[in-house]
Amino acid sequence: MTMHSLTADGIELLLSVPVGAAPGGTEGETGAPAAADDIADGAAGEPAEAAEAAGTGTAAPGQVTPVTVTSDEDGSSRVSFGLSASAAGTGSGSDSGGDSDNGTATGTTDGATATATLDLVSPADGSLLRNGDGSISVLDAAGTPLGGLSAPEATEPSGSALRAGVVVVAPTRAEVRVKAAGVTPSGTAGTAASAPPDDVTVTTWLGAQGVRSATWGNREGGRSLAVDPTPWARQSGLVGEETAWAQLVASEPEADSSTMRDQFDCHALGATDKKTWNLEPWRPDVGFLGTVAARCNPTD
Repeated sequence: MTMHSLTADGIELLLSVPVGAAPGGTEGETGAPAAADDIADGAAGEPAEAAEAAGTGTAAPGQVTPVTVTSDEDGSSRVSFGLSASAAGTGSGSDSGGDSDNGTATGTTDGATATATLDLVSPADGSLLRNGDGSISVLDAAGTPLGGLSAPEATEPSGSALRAGVVVVAPTRAEVRVKAAGVTPSGTAGTAASAPPDDVTVTTWLGAQGVRSATWGNREGGRSLAVDPTPWARQSGLVGEETAWAQLVASEPEADSSTMRDQFDCHALGATDKKTWNLEPWRPDVGFLGTVAARCNPTD
């Protein structure tokens, strides 16, 4: 098992990735996946130690790609790591979608699932929440989003995408799971799929800053708030949207109205690349669908 600490503005997550066979079925120098004791003690564990090296992007002989963290301009980080077929079936819980709205596991894991674990270290009184798009939010004790991880994406060496998902198995623990194509969910009839390829690369995006700036001015005949979300908030799905909105209303309480929220969500859905998301408190409250139909700018 290789472990890596992921941090972003008060958030700390411990990522644990099983170390398994290399592509082509070749195993490490010891002839078996490195054990956790080998990593801790260094006994017969040189490949595992090399795999633990943060940010090297180079796998040790006989090991899958280690954790690689690349920092972005807004303080967020793109995180990638390898999962191997020999790690399949190590998780505990249901298949990647989960059985409840927050993705909490209630079943058993398919044997064709490779699993990595995320444990919330800080804030100590926080919790994890799976969003509807598969992203993971880190919440404080009051349930306010502080940031989190975009929905994981998985690719095999050929570049083909695989089914990837995340499930919350405890208030402070989540599992990232990669399934072989065509795998049948637990508890249903079907033909078992083969295990995922030996070397699967999983990529996600950790961030905690949702808004770069928010400036009041006059636009289109009335008071307007120009919001500039961070690149992470624009592209990380629901976790970025929820975090940015929480930070916006904390800094600009006047923005906390249903019409402003609908305008904000409309931009997050269809205008992510717009330089600023201009929100006007005087616009009529026509509901989210009405706001979308009006291209985020309802007038009546």
